Amino acid sequence: MDTQMKKLVHQFILLPLAIRVLQHDRKNFSDFKMRNVYQGKIDSSITQLQQDLASTKKLMYTQYHIDVKQIAQCSYRWSSRHDTGVITYTPGELKEMTREVIEVYLYGRKSTDFERRDEGW
Repeated sequence: MDTQMKKLVHQFILLPLAIRVLQHDRKNFSDFKMRNVYQGKIDSSITQLQQDLASTKKLMYTQYHIDVKQIAQCSYRWSSRHDTGVITYTPGELKEMTREVIEVYLYGRKSTDFERRDEGW
């Protein structure tokens, strides 16, 4: 598997995890008095993550013809037309990599502007 394919598979695994974490965190912010500040940024990041996941899937399937299936809690089987393999992570590795992805979307190069909502107190 070349580096571009590895990057795509890696994104395919991590982006949904990051989306789920941010959706869970968004629910936790609902009790905050200043939740509008956080929810706008999280919603913007989730939208960007979903768009990037869609483009990653499209590229994986149409250009590289890669299929990835989760086979265990931290193991994934990938297959292409000419090759197949298994990628296994530890729970700690997945947690750290997901945290890094979220940081990129909240503060880093993938951070997007967002509209602050005025939903009252």
